[in-house]
Amino acid sequence: MPRIILVTGAAAGIGLATARTFAANGDTVVLADRDPAAAHRAALALGAPHHALEMDVSDERMVRDGVAAALGQHSRIDVLANNAGIIDASGTPAMDVPVTTLERILRVNLTGSYLVAREVGTAMARQSGGAIVNLSSLIAWLTIPGRTPYAMSKSALLGFTRALACEWASAGVRVNAVLPGYVATDIVRSLVEQGKVDPAVSVSRVPLGRMAEPEEIARTVLWAAGNGYVTGASIVVDGGYAAYGGCEAVASRAARSHRLVGAPVVVISGGARGIGAATADRFGADGAKVIVLDRQPSEAHEDFIVDITDGDAVERVVGRIAAKHGRIDVLVNNAAIADDFLPTVEQQLSAFERGLAINLVAPFQLSQAVGRVMAGHGGGAIVNLSSIAARGGLPRRNSYCAAKAGIEAMTRSLACEWASSGIRVNGVAPGYVATPGVLALEAEGKQSLAAVRRRIPLGRLGDPAEIADAIAFLASPAASYVTGSIVAVDGGWSAFGDAGDASKI
Repeated sequence: MPRIILVTGAAAGIGLATARTFAANGDTVVLADRDPAAAHRAALALGAPHHALEMDVSDERMVRDGVAAALGQHSRIDVLANNAGIIDASGTPAMDVPVTTLERILRVNLTGSYLVAREVGTAMARQSGGAIVNLSSLIAWLTIPGRTPYAMSKSALLGFTRALACEWASAGVRVNAVLPGYVATDIVRSLVEQGKVDPAVSVSRVPLGRMAEPEEIARTVLWAAGNGYVTGASIVVDGGYAAYGGCEAVASRAARSHRLVGAPVVVISGGARGIGAATADRFGADGAKVIVLDRQPSEAHEDFIVDITDGDAVERVVGRIAAKHGRIDVLVNNAAIADDFLPTVEQQLSAFERGLAINLVAPFQLSQAVGRVMAGHGGGAIVNLSSIAARGGLPRRNSYCAAKAGIEAMTRSLACEWASSGIRVNGVAPGYVATPGVLALEAEGKQSLAAVRRRIPLGRLGDPAEIADAIAFLASPAASYVTGSIVAVDGGWSAFGDAGDASKI
């Protein structure tokens, strides 16, 4: 049975692209917009069973009636794409902005999203599940002069997203935000024509060297609505804009895009078990040529037995893979070890440094070796495995926390430096995942995960396949404008900010 999708602000731009993307996915789309004629034309272009709905998200009664009408026709709404929004096109300096302008922008961009989410979320809770994706903006993190009210509204939307994700996780409702950078929409083209946006200046700050197409944002919305362990996340789709921290004015010089021809060649470190094995199986099921690098053999895929801390051995293996397959399209830096869980005052230097050698230095060396191959063959995609430990301290895990934070910095740096070679670099930050090793420890009574589950808004550990899904998305052409991003796949762990338990299990 097709999902029922409600898209607000669906008559143009990212909203229309989102409606088209879900429709192409086989879903049934309700296109809501305050311009009923434009929404109707868009729905007609999509064809039956898609249809239009007049809705001004700033009008509470219109939102309530519109959602009720959609539910009356379809009995359910599975996904809400909260896209409707406005800007202050005049670019008024903050000192001169009338309070009425701020209030108007907040009413549409924030309160409007709240009103639609409230009505749709009520229905989703009754049907025991659903997904909401709020369209924020990169301006929520990196503000632009003359856009203060818009920045305030989009940053506030992120706080609202996290709060709602934690509150509604127990009802099976996931809530995430997508943060686009510069997108070639009709609004942006209008600002360019008015001389209010200089595309040359804007694009020069983007490592990928171009604006996004609306469809590239829409594909991320589609993915965020589908992964069952992603909630409370802020997913950046900006071509590397936020990751770039250089002092030079130009972030990209003639950046190129990787053109995949045929089945991708995928290299996965630590791919013989756990998340790595699930990732190998996912790429294999998608038709990729999978090569596993591990210290133990892979039963299902081509493998090379190698110690990834041996830089010379890694160079030789990567050379052999490139010689055999002609190229490498994807690298997944997954191999890692845990700390010894000793208090820092008792931990030996050798244990601390071994953690860094495997969890931080080895991924860098492997990225170097594979990156040289990718650069010589038109580009590729690298996905690094980070962790919730990168941003939240875990006692007696100092080496692991340090290494994973370093992995995130490496991800951003390589994304900016290698974009001109057609190489996208992103990270996935899993929370607690039900790998065979973790489940065995619990079954043997060696580790209790009850408190961990209560701390996760979704009330459960992630499935390795859910992490693999995020990795596969970031490595795919569907994520063509995503680079320098770290995507949390943690069941809402990093979004939860209250005291006590996050879930009632």
